Amino acid sequence: MVTLLLLAALAQVPDLPDEEEEAPPDAGTADVVPPLPVATLPPATHELFERIKGRVAQVRIIERRSGTRSSIGSAFFVSAEGHAITNYHVISSIVHHPEDYSAELVREGKEQEAVSVRVVDVDVVHDLAVIQQDGPVKDWFELAAKEPPQGTRLYAMGNPHDLGTTIVEGTYNGLIQDALYDKVHFSGAINPGMSGGPAVTGEGRVVGVNVATMGNQLGFLVPVTHARVLLERARQAKEGSPPALLALVGAQLLDNQKRITERLLAAPLPTQRLGDYQVPGRWLPFLKCWGDTPHEPENPYTITSHQCSSEEDLYLSSDHRTGVVAYDHAYVSSDQLGALRFSSLYAATFGNEPSGLDAAKEDVTNFRCREEFVKVGGMPVRAALCLRAYKKFPGLYDLSLRAATLNANTSGVQTALDLAGFSADNARAIARRYLEALAWTK
Repeated sequence: MVTLLLLAALAQVPDLPDEEEEAPPDAGTADVVPPLPVATLPPATHELFERIKGRVAQVRIIERRSGTRSSIGSAFFVSAEGHAITNYHVISSIVHHPEDYSAELVREGKEQEAVSVRVVDVDVVHDLAVIQQDGPVKDWFELAAKEPPQGTRLYAMGNPHDLGTTIVEGTYNGLIQDALYDKVHFSGAINPGMSGGPAVTGEGRVVGVNVATMGNQLGFLVPVTHARVLLERARQAKEGSPPALLALVGAQLLDNQKRITERLLAAPLPTQRLGDYQVPGRWLPFLKCWGDTPHEPENPYTITSHQCSSEEDLYLSSDHRTGVVAYDHAYVSSDQLGALRFSSLYAATFGNEPSGLDAAKEDVTNFRCREEFVKVGGMPVRAALCLRAYKKFPGLYDLSLRAATLNANTSGVQTALDLAGFSADNARAIARRYLEALAWTK
């Protein structure tokens, strides 16, 4: 509304006087900016919605035994052959349990015309999937050839909370910097049920796929480039079967952990001063680090914490997330406790149990741990290393490392490293580099 008023005002500015005419006293010397051509204005939202709403559909995941919906999401058509794009997390139950779940698409106003679809291809790392109905479609979206400029007005579409097809205005704010997995920052309301829907420009071209939200107009999109690559691959592939899709997910996870490992091991591991020790700091920019010391005067000791995490993960199922790099340190010290009492406190606070990385019993084995005393740069360290295997994806493991320095009487550092979804060799190599970064500075 402000833009339209401004343009109207500019349109009413009189022409500049000819050279022989005397300019009005308040005309000034600045050039008058002409109004923008009407063709460059964004379309009215309701007009855009009416034009493209038939290209968007609700995805329903059907539980076969009951014949009822298990979950919902959104999708949008991208080819005349009936290909549609959605999020991997919307259809993941079909990949894991094809005998229990199926999927169907329902368009706005066509409740009685639910169409069965099959999963053709997936990209678990970027949370995308291509599904396809058997019949052709008359109307579909064009995927943009490139990302739009930051500040571009966008329109996200989907089916929030099963309320029907909805359009939401927002702003494209570019790729999130220093992220482990590509995400676009979208300033707009993406709500549950809109996952897998398109984010389009005023021309109706898709520039992103709705994937997540943090509320307060803070939404996230998968960049269109990943959707374009997946669609091209899906259109060339033969009809996929559920076992093949599960194997494909495993191969993508193995490639992803290899990429992360190579990035970590190729970079020097900077250290952070923590009390009398050096500990691993911010290894790479995708890690976000925080620190604090609680102020509790009644305690005869202090614990200063420092933690770093990728703050992102990969969705495999409702019970299993992976692709995580996280570590934290705790510097424990006391000027009031003697060596014996401090030793008792220090031993009690050492957590040698693996952390609770998200996974269910059907996804992973139990942790197998080995604990021993080792020397790190001549400093004695108590270390516990644990691994557990992925049952559905051979060759992938979660690693949990817990270690505590043992060189001082009234201070020490306890540190923990968690890696989710790595090969055993790569996980051990990262853990070794991590542990070698510990040092005493006195």
